[in-house]
Amino acid sequence: MAGDGVRFCVEDTVSLKDDKFMVGVVDRSFGDVDSHEPRPQRDYSEDIERHPDIPKDHFSKFMKTGIPPRGAVLVSWQTAFKTELLPESRLELLDRALYVGDVVKRHAQDPMSGTVIGTKAVCTLFPATMFQGGQLTTVMTEDFSLRAVPASELINVHDYQEGALVIYDDWVGRIEDVYDEVAVKLSNNSVVVVEAPEDLEPDDQLVDRLSVGDTVKTKKGNLRRGRWRYGAFDPHVRPEGTVVETRAVMINVQWLARKFGSAGSPYGANGVEPPTQLYTDELESANFSVYDASRGASSTLPMMANGVDRSYHVAEVAVGDRVRFKDLAGAAAKYDGTHSLSNGYPQGKLRRISRTETLGYDLNVYLVMQTQSQVTVMWQDLTMTEDRSPSLIPDPNVEDDDEVWPGEIVCTKEQRKDKSSDETWTFEPAKVGVVQSVKPRDRIATVRWFEGPSIRFLADDLIPPSHTGNLRDETEDVSLYDIRSTPSLTRRRGDFVLIHSFSATQPEVDMDAFDSESPVRPAMNEWFGEVIDLGLDGKVTVRLGAARPVVDVQVPAERITLVYSSDMDNQFDIMPTLEGESIGSDEEDSDFDSASFNEMWVEYEGFDGEPIGHSNEEDWSTEEEDEDADEDEDEEMPDIIPRNGDDTSKTTPQSQSDGEQKKSSVFVNSRSVDDSSSSQDMPRSTSPMAMDPPIPIPQGAPAEVESETLTPTPFLILDAAPPLNHHYLSTNPTSSTTLTRRIAKEHKILRSSLPSGIFVRTWESRLDLLRILIIGPSDTPYEYAPFIIDFHLPPTYPNTAPSAYFHSWTHGNGPVNPNLYEDGKICLSLLGTWHADERNESWSPAKSTLLQVLVSLMGLVLVKEPYYNEAGYDVHRSAPETKLASALYTERAYFRARAFIVHVLENEVVPFTQELDFLYRGTGEAAPRLLDKAIAAARDVLERSKRESDEGERDGLRKISLGAVVMLKRQVERLEALRAALP
Repeated sequence: MAGDGVRFCVEDTVSLKDDKFMVGVVDRSFGDVDSHEPRPQRDYSEDIERHPDIPKDHFSKFMKTGIPPRGAVLVSWQTAFKTELLPESRLELLDRALYVGDVVKRHAQDPMSGTVIGTKAVCTLFPATMFQGGQLTTVMTEDFSLRAVPASELINVHDYQEGALVIYDDWVGRIEDVYDEVAVKLSNNSVVVVEAPEDLEPDDQLVDRLSVGDTVKTKKGNLRRGRWRYGAFDPHVRPEGTVVETRAVMINVQWLARKFGSAGSPYGANGVEPPTQLYTDELESANFSVYDASRGASSTLPMMANGVDRSYHVAEVAVGDRVRFKDLAGAAAKYDGTHSLSNGYPQGKLRRISRTETLGYDLNVYLVMQTQSQVTVMWQDLTMTEDRSPSLIPDPNVEDDDEVWPGEIVCTKEQRKDKSSDETWTFEPAKVGVVQSVKPRDRIATVRWFEGPSIRFLADDLIPPSHTGNLRDETEDVSLYDIRSTPSLTRRRGDFVLIHSFSATQPEVDMDAFDSESPVRPAMNEWFGEVIDLGLDGKVTVRLGAARPVVDVQVPAERITLVYSSDMDNQFDIMPTLEGESIGSDEEDSDFDSASFNEMWVEYEGFDGEPIGHSNEEDWSTEEEDEDADEDEDEEMPDIIPRNGDDTSKTTPQSQSDGEQKKSSVFVNSRSVDDSSSSQDMPRSTSPMAMDPPIPIPQGAPAEVESETLTPTPFLILDAAPPLNHHYLSTNPTSSTTLTRRIAKEHKILRSSLPSGIFVRTWESRLDLLRILIIGPSDTPYEYAPFIIDFHLPPTYPNTAPSAYFHSWTHGNGPVNPNLYEDGKICLSLLGTWHADERNESWSPAKSTLLQVLVSLMGLVLVKEPYYNEAGYDVHRSAPETKLASALYTERAYFRARAFIVHVLENEVVPFTQELDFLYRGTGEAAPRLLDKAIAAARDVLERSKRESDEGERDGLRKISLGAVVMLKRQVERLEALRAALP
């Protein structure tokens, strides 16, 4: 078992329980959101098969969405040419692919995670020449398998592999494509190097790249025009045979970085890159080498902790690989068929194929059928263990910005108080330190701070020169939410880095400056290596794997720069967006499977998932209407209120259906809009687009905002100018008959149907601009918190969706919601900023309204469990393995939203200054006194979390971690100080 979480993960090696020889690799699982690409059939040449235990309707849904049903996985079988969706209950987990630098857990609900710092693997091999097209070439009368072969004894059959790193002169790059010369032995023992290797058709259609031992067929012309090594072309010999040799003749390289201070090298001056295509002459040059991450160092630095050997080791062998033995003669002597394993299976006998039998070609190639991996893990509490890989699961929270591990360099989110006022564009942390250990349940890290560090950032980029300095002796326990690690300063094991000096007078690397115990100085390529260890002293151990000889060195973290990590793989696979392609396209004939993009969709209580605003009545129309309709549009318009002075009692003529005029004010009786409305029920819209069913108010909407007496007016048109900080103020105002009439309709709906807790303001001079205030619904992490959003109705409205900008006040400390970005972007299908799925509506010119957008923001974005708003995560709602991650996201959202309350009370937010003052600090009977309520609720959370700190599960809303308590206390103290300052 893989713990209490998801049983199977992508890249797991599995077998059928009732057929141990049926071995495959998991391609998709329910728990791996990244594997949920739509229409999976597009990735396979043969039809995906359905296991009989998978219901047909479940299979049909999977073929559309790409999401396997819970309890099922998609497996590509290595021992048969088929891909199949089948139940997990039919499978046995053989091995789990984990690599150095991976973050793992014992089970999904365990708050403790660890980092893989070493891997070892043993393999089961089978002769590649006897296994072709997914089938054995002969009937087996004896066992040809080799079992328990250490991966360290093997090498890949190909010298150059896609994704491998290479060094050429003073540049490091990544191999994108390899072009091989292929020699084929025919049935008459003739051998030909074919003219066009791409025209060879392997019997095993799962083969991506031809290897020695593969059987192939082709057209006769491909042989006739080839280069014959033995024999000559014979038209009577069938054009099929066995691959006996492959040789790389050209590679495509994406160059990543060059050595610091390499202006004197051929490809160093002025940053000139080497050619992207390298041919045989360059590959055989002394200046070219492939980085071999599996090579050991001639002198390894001691890496011990708590008595556990931390010597770096790595095994990069996967099921399906074609491999050779590094020492074939030694392997033949070792695997002589006389040994048995502890489970009783014979280890096997290596039957060496003599070159005299194969025209001098080496056909001793093996297929990796199974692997059994063991990993060394350093846990957050600094303990270390060795575990079987299947006993661990990948940490689903590895991308959490508030997670750290021992050895990481971290900075406070607070800036230095003595920071120069002339450099407002830089961030200078108040403290920089090294994580010593972590208490993940408490969300507390023990940190040693550097003495007087000089560290500056531009965004996340480290600005040279930077210096960490010496560590203090004492340690401090800090909240994980008070610190952050940055990609430019924090490295992880398995990262490939450049080593450099920021000294202007000494740009070249000074090997004597390294804190290395190796007596051997490398002769070349000492500027590039792989991070193999993070020291608790702030030093990073780098293995110079391309140096001769290989050595390990220790370097201050600020003296290395990231070149490549496995996390970057997706960057190389991104396809460019087609010009003119629209994210929000809803063309009926589109082949795009919108459901697969897992658009955010959170069904709050009382809502059955029907699209908001679905109408069975008359749709909107943007065409010219008759005069009666035009007159109706002008009949009712909301008050226009002056906001450029203190005269809030100015009477403004307002055409009512009954001909009456009402006195305008910022505050009106909340019942005057619609006497039939209540704080719990949304009134039906009286607009031409009546809602059927009526738009529901999210459960927990702040009833305190609305009372039986005076409260702020939900919707107003102001005669003052829009605020200068309105995000869309710089847009050119436009007017047209269609736009004006549509805006009037929108106003009519908003004036009569806004839910409690939403306030809308627009301006007579700029009716295309709106500013929205939403008070977070109760029983969510956003309760009592204000959210300000700017809208712009473009000239093409309503044919295109409105533009929206969210005013985030988290000050770079992290988002408050997955759909509300810190840069102001709002991800919502109605806004056309995210793909709508089969349950969500994209913007419809005929049916969509601003009211729908606002209700969606309150009811579908500001929800109790915002973690599941993340794209693709909604399918995991209520799943046990996601409860912890959801609780952690919720507690962050809760204390960050408290900061929003502080912001609006310390800063003027135009045009809601009076409204916010009334809502939070009003003293009358009608005032909801949200400041008092927010303080009381937060105090209750703090008391409950303290009282029940070691009992039960934390939900992140009413019971939070100790690290979150630290942050919430800080916000409560600021809120109480603001309350105490009231007159």
